[in-house]
Amino acid sequence: MIVFVTGATGVLGRPVVQRLVQNGHQVRALSRSEANRSALQEAGAVPMDADLFDPVSLGSAIQDCDAILHLATRIPATSELKDPAVWAENDRIRRDGMRSLIAAAEGAPSVKTLVYPSISLLYGDAGPNWISAQNADIAPCAEQQSTLDAEAHVAAFAEGSPDRRGIVLRFGSFYGPASPDSRQAIDMARKGLAMTTAAAPSYKSLIWIDDAAAAVVEAVENAPSGIYDVVEDDPSTQHEALKALAAAVGRKRLTQLPRFLLRLAVPRKLRGILARSQRVSNARFREITGWRPEVPSQREGWRRMGMNAEAAE
Repeated sequence: MIVFVTGATGVLGRPVVQRLVQNGHQVRALSRSEANRSALQEAGAVPMDADLFDPVSLGSAIQDCDAILHLATRIPATSELKDPAVWAENDRIRRDGMRSLIAAAEGAPSVKTLVYPSISLLYGDAGPNWISAQNADIAPCAEQQSTLDAEAHVAAFAEGSPDRRGIVLRFGSFYGPASPDSRQAIDMARKGLAMTTAAAPSYKSLIWIDDAAAAVVEAVENAPSGIYDVVEDDPSTQHEALKALAAAVGRKRLTQLPRFLLRLAVPRKLRGILARSQRVSNARFREITGWRPEVPSQREGWRRMGMNAEAAE
């Protein structure tokens, strides 16, 4: 299979490209810098110089491709969460970038599959109940609307022809060694501190980054059209997550920083999103594809992060 990837040097894109190459696929990756070109070539991908917002240049890049993975994103760093310009850039990548890719694909009959990584944070508060794309309430804030727009473009692509697949993966929050937020959480925990975004009984559904990458590859190889939840097997409450984080750094407990400190960095609507309880099930994706997360819970994930931090010293 020839696969075109945007965001190939990002946190998710790097392990996805690695797995695609290992599985014998030819990978073409959108690249606009010399540093990225070198990294992609070392990973076994072919860098393609094109403009994400120009269907004509994209058309040349995706000729003869079988699938497109739109992994590009611009999620703001914590220090940028209140900057509207950064969110606007992310919206443009999601919404307009997807529109451009589909327009280019219309001129490339070989493209039969489109995969988009969305977010399970779109779901409303469900307390302790299990939820999924099939039964959850959708309650986005303004900053999340562009990802729903991108999902709609994916569905329209699949509906345009019976032999096309449009696949949306609603991921839990990423964590793992490649995540700056995860490394920061471990660093704080080693000092005896933690920052939570919700009350102790609230569930948070995360996904280990390498498991997310494995799900993307599984989707492009095997999944039929649809929306799937890709999260850990056993989501933790905030209380359970704090216990796991403390155990990972050899502490009995952690002191929680006051949650009002979130106001300094996180917009009010996003704080509301992060405060929700979301116990998301991955059962449908597991049953359909056979995918299984290597890191099934935060107990295991934070333990690995703690071991990585010790090994790095």
